[in-house]
Amino acid sequence: MEKTFPLSGPINLQVRIPRGRVAIEANDGLAEARVVITPKNKKSDVLERAIVEMRGSTLLVQTPRQGGIFDLPIFGKRDQDELDVLVVVPSGTPIKVSTFVAAIVVRGRSGSADIAFGASEAGLENVDGDLRLRYGSGTVRAVQVSGAVEMRSGSGDVHLGEVGGPISAGCGSGTLEVRLARGSVRSRTGSGSAKIGAAHGDIDVVSGSGNLQIGLPEGVTAHLDVTSGSGRVESDLPIEDAPRPTKSKAINLRARTGSGSVRLFRAA
Repeated sequence: MEKTFPLSGPINLQVRIPRGRVAIEANDGLAEARVVITPKNKKSDVLERAIVEMRGSTLLVQTPRQGGIFDLPIFGKRDQDELDVLVVVPSGTPIKVSTFVAAIVVRGRSGSADIAFGASEAGLENVDGDLRLRYGSGTVRAVQVSGAVEMRSGSGDVHLGEVGGPISAGCGSGTLEVRLARGSVRSRTGSGSAKIGAAHGDIDVVSGSGNLQIGLPEGVTAHLDVTSGSGRVESDLPIEDAPRPTKSKAINLRARTGSGSVRLFRAA
């Protein structure tokens, strides 16, 4: 199935499929949006049940839910309902994608992104806005996010490149890794770890049994509140009882772990 939709202004994109793969390409200079859906099983009737249409300014791509236990993988036509979905939209388009076990890839510059899945993985290149993540287990990678990041996961990992806004993360077990955090970072995890490569805003990270690593760039002064129950606390940076005079505002750094280690290092 392939459908095209002429563009007369900005649009939003919503995609919901149970399983398969979702690829979104955000390109400049488009005169039309395009949707291509390919079922894994050529004999499946899933295309007859799929909805691909423009509702107002929202491009909708979805397959209807059966509801209840029939949405679980052990019931229904699991393999027959697997889809490869390709959507091409203008750069800056806000996107909302929800899947059960379908992988998600977003190439180019999207607008704000809302990503939800049960157990899979997702990769995004450039989010021009906020990024919201909700998933049970899996891995999410985002190269650049201009706005805020909100992440909630059962046992998932998230790897972020440069983030311009605040970060709020919570998971039972998993890893939070941020290369460059220009805003504040708040993380809560039961048995996960956190690594902030370069912190420019306040940091508040707490783990029940994970390791915490925070990098401070040259010239950044931080007020420290660091505790480990049964792990080590290490610092590659000079620590003094009283802060040195500085023209820049000092950040507040709070790091607590029950049985992990805490390490402070100089950011590259």
